[in-house]
Amino acid sequence: MHPVFATRGNFLLYLAAWIPSGAMLGFVLILSAPINWMEGAAITAPVVLFLALVCLSPWYSCRYLPLRSTPAWKLLTNHLLAAIVLGGIILFTARMVARGLSSQGSFPDLDVRFRPALPVLGGMVVLVYLLAIALHYALFAVQSSREAEILARESELKALKAQINPHFLFNSLHSISALTAVDATRARDMCIRLSDFLRSSLRLGERITIPFREELALARNYLDVEQVRFGERLRVVQDIDEGCGDCEVPPLLVQPLVENAIKHGIATLVEGGEISMRGRRSEERMRFVIENEFDPEAPSSRKTGIGLANVRNRLAARYGNNARIDVEVEGTRYRVVLSLPCGPAQR
Repeated sequence: MHPVFATRGNFLLYLAAWIPSGAMLGFVLILSAPINWMEGAAITAPVVLFLALVCLSPWYSCRYLPLRSTPAWKLLTNHLLAAIVLGGIILFTARMVARGLSSQGSFPDLDVRFRPALPVLGGMVVLVYLLAIALHYALFAVQSSREAEILARESELKALKAQINPHFLFNSLHSISALTAVDATRARDMCIRLSDFLRSSLRLGERITIPFREELALARNYLDVEQVRFGERLRVVQDIDEGCGDCEVPPLLVQPLVENAIKHGIATLVEGGEISMRGRRSEERMRFVIENEFDPEAPSSRKTGIGLANVRNRLAARYGNNARIDVEVEGTRYRVVLSLPCGPAQR
């Protein structure tokens, strides 16, 4: 279906765009024949309305004859023939309108006086139709460019998403290995919880976006895995607006941030610490903050933090400049702030 017919507003805007063209066409007809402006308007109005509807037909002919894969002779033959046929139909319609107005007595001899304008009208119709064909090809080119950009972004998102599970799995297996020598029972419990988390993450990871409540549940599953290792050293506080749960976000967006908070924050503190997660929704945007304590004197990791960089890249690929992630450090508090739009679900 043509995009003009997608909504009533689109169709009305399209018809409104033809008003200046109709006025110009009427002016040319008045100059080409001995008719006044009322007579020109009476003929031009139905002709322009018919022309506006017919000029939507290139949507289908241009799709049937793609510009890049169709021979030039075939393009010229088909489109010129269509333009000439349309010109003939428009001329016939205009003559019938003029004859009907003359027969009613409203505009005496209008059909005779209008004849000098017929060649001009035919030429303008052909030009307008060819212009409509060119505009439709331009529209298809823009659509193809957008589709290619979307595919490129989706490919980038899939590649970035694929980094998450191996990265997390490596860290978790390292933790299980360390825990095995201390407490085999807890290591076994951690393995079971890890398998539950991976099963959930793989299932949700197949979707483009998920409700934020599901993302939080996934992060909670991850925290359950780490809770086995840290015990009472890991404390979690959540303060999330109810409306945040409906916001659609890329899957595995919060988990890397929680992992960072544990690995570079809680794990560096002898007595452990608290991870705070706060979420606020304002109109069509959501602000999510994750905050943790850390030891500023602890040796810095030689790695740059794959998780945080991955989240930043995925936000840029998914939302462009419409989302951002900020990192703030105040004393012994490390804070990551996400700001992103709440969009509809995509699967």
